[in-house]
Amino acid sequence: MPLVPDNFDIRVFSRSGGHLPAKGMLGTVPCYRIPGGAAYLPGILRHLKNWMPDTADVHNRPAIAYGLKRHLPHIRVNLTLHSTTFISPSCLPESKARLMLGSVDGIIVNSWYLRDEVLRRFPKLRTPVHVNPLGVSLEDFTPRWTPAGEAQRRARLSDYGWENRKIILFVGRLLQGKGIHRLLAALPGIVAKEKRALALIVGSAFYGVNRDTAYVRSLRKLAEPLNEHVSFLSYVPYPRVADLYNLADVVVVPSLEDEAFGLVNLEAMASAVPVIASEIGGIPEIVQHEKSGILLPKGCADKVLEESVLRILGDEQLKRKFGLAGRELARSEFRWQHCAARWADLMSAELSKTMHSWSV
Repeated sequence: MPLVPDNFDIRVFSRSGGHLPAKGMLGTVPCYRIPGGAAYLPGILRHLKNWMPDTADVHNRPAIAYGLKRHLPHIRVNLTLHSTTFISPSCLPESKARLMLGSVDGIIVNSWYLRDEVLRRFPKLRTPVHVNPLGVSLEDFTPRWTPAGEAQRRARLSDYGWENRKIILFVGRLLQGKGIHRLLAALPGIVAKEKRALALIVGSAFYGVNRDTAYVRSLRKLAEPLNEHVSFLSYVPYPRVADLYNLADVVVVPSLEDEAFGLVNLEAMASAVPVIASEIGGIPEIVQHEKSGILLPKGCADKVLEESVLRILGDEQLKRKFGLAGRELARSEFRWQHCAARWADLMSAELSKTMHSWSV
């Protein structure tokens, strides 16, 4: 939000929690934290009736967007969806989802895949659906292939005791749909040909909480025969996790389920690290096959993953080529500045030049 032009008057509303104050600042943007539950929508409405903005951009909460439009019909209400989670039957009956999506003035999604998926699920939807891909802060990531980047990498590898290891990095939640077991299944074949390989698995099953699940325990058991070639690191918050990308020779995203966007791919590219990712969901909109990495055909055997990893680990020139191409792609197309500019253009197209906007 601080990247949006100065002629936008923006306020951010979110649920209160922890020890954060009721009001804070995100750069120059005020942030209001409101009690959740049944008090959340009334609390937001009280603020908005005093402020009277031109438009509202509600993230991931169709019921809140619907409630705002019902109580404040004179303002434009957009619903920004990061995935299909909150419009899926497990969260919302189809009839309610259809009603809520149809009530808002616009829907914003982060990939063409997600746009197509929304329209496939709700073919009679008449609400305009706009695509605004996510971004990355290049300043948070130290790219390889520079003297400073390589020196930093060597120092960090030494701190971990991983000198001369070839790092295969996974970053994300430890869920079956993320396909981490595929990487571990491919690892014996990788290690047989590359003795220095080390699979570094970073994440936990829950956001910010390091609690085991049956799947996490199965991953650890699968890794036991190759414990010298696998290391688990629990949840690492952003931006500290950015330092770990700098260690990697390749980042693997072996997802089994469609992902709307896949920010990990973009973070790897910002670090000038080649990516091997499943060719599903919105991932092909980020990773360019044989340019910034390798896309794995949906449903391919683990042997294909093994061969792809070995190909990159064994070819320093290819690793550098893919990495630098990914960094340039992130720089030229996927910075947060690009995302903010597209958002501002979208808001300006909907309203007059002088407008006020807020975000939930």
